[in-house]
Amino acid sequence: MTVRRQLLNFSSRSVDVRMGSRALDELSRMVRGTVGLPKRAALVATGSLGAELETEIRHELVDAGFTVTRIVLPDGDELQSMGAVTSVLEDLGHMGATRDDVLVCAGDAVACSVGSLAAKLWCGGMSCALIPTTFDAMITVATSMEPLSAGGVSGVAWMTPEPSLVVCDIDFVTESSLSERACGYVYLMGSLLADSRRSWDRMGELVPRLVEGDSRAYVDALAAAQLARRAVVTAANPSARNALQYGLTCARALRACLGGGVPWHVLLAEGMRFEARLAVEAAKFDVDAVFEQDDRFDDLGIEELPFKLDVDRFIDALKEANARYSNRLLFALPKNPGIIRLTAVTDDVLVRHASAYVASRAELLEGDEAVE
Repeated sequence: MTVRRQLLNFSSRSVDVRMGSRALDELSRMVRGTVGLPKRAALVATGSLGAELETEIRHELVDAGFTVTRIVLPDGDELQSMGAVTSVLEDLGHMGATRDDVLVCAGDAVACSVGSLAAKLWCGGMSCALIPTTFDAMITVATSMEPLSAGGVSGVAWMTPEPSLVVCDIDFVTESSLSERACGYVYLMGSLLADSRRSWDRMGELVPRLVEGDSRAYVDALAAAQLARRAVVTAANPSARNALQYGLTCARALRACLGGGVPWHVLLAEGMRFEARLAVEAAKFDVDAVFEQDDRFDDLGIEELPFKLDVDRFIDALKEANARYSNRLLFALPKNPGIIRLTAVTDDVLVRHASAYVASRAELLEGDEAVE
C-alpha cells in the first residue's frame, strides 16, 4: 500500500501526517525533513515498547544521520502526569538537546501526549515526530493531547500539540483485536459527527470495512478524522472549538460513579449515547441521528453498559465533572451532524433525561454481570 500524506495546515504551522501499511519503512526519509541538519534524536517511549519495534525505529533514525538517545517514560498512572513531562525535560538537558534536534515518541495516546508537550516546551519548541501505536492515538495526537494530572488533580493540564510529523503505521491497527481498536472507533465517531452530514454518512459506509480489517478503510477513516479535527481546532466560533468535548462530561461522571474498572471507550460511548438524547430536547437534534449513532456502535461491537446507579448521584457527578473545567453548566451537544455547540441545559431537562437514562441501564442488568 502506498503511504498517504496529508498536511494539516494551521495558521502558522503544519503537521505532516503519513498513513499506510509499513509506513515505518520510510521513517528515515520522513524524519530527516523535520530538521535542518540531522544530529541528535531523543527516542521517547515507555519501557514496555517492544524490543523489535524500538530497534526498528532506532535503525531508521541512525540511517537518517541521527545519534540516538533513549528516554524511558514511566508506565502506569505515573505516565499521565506533569511529572512524566518534567522527567523527559531533565533527560533532554542531560543529552544536551537543542531546538534543532528532534524528539521521536512512540506509544499510545498518553505517551505521545507527554512526548509532544515536552518537545513543545524544550527551548521554546523542538521538532517532534510521533509514532502512535494505537488506533485512538492515530486519530487524536496530531490535534489534541490526553490531559495530564497536576497538583493532585487529574486531567487538568494540556495544550494543543505541535508535532512536526505523525507516522501512522496501519499494521499496528489491523494486527490488533477489535476490542483494542474500539477506543479509536469512538473517537472516530465523534470526530466525523463534528465535521459534516457528508462525513457522518460516510462513517456508516466505513463501519463494515473497518470491522473486516480493511487497511484502506483505516487510512480513509484516519484522513477524514484528521481533517475533521483540524476544522474543530481552528474554528472561528469559540463554542465550535469545543465540539470534540461531545460525550466527555457524561463519560467523566460515569467514571467517577463506577470507578476505573470500566474501559474508557465504553464510558465515552455511553457519554455520547446519553448526550445525544439530551441534545434531542436541548438542541433539537434529529432523533434519527441518535438511532444511527446507536446502530453504528452496535455494528462496531460497542454494547450498552448495564449498571445500577442512583439518579441524584449521577446528576451530581455530571455537575462536578463540568465544574472542573467551567463555571457554567454547559454540554457540547450536536444540533446537526457538523454542528456541535456548547449548550445550556435546564435542571428539569437534565433530571428528566438522567432519570430515563439510569432507568434504561438498570433494565440491562443480568445477574451479577452489571457494574454497581
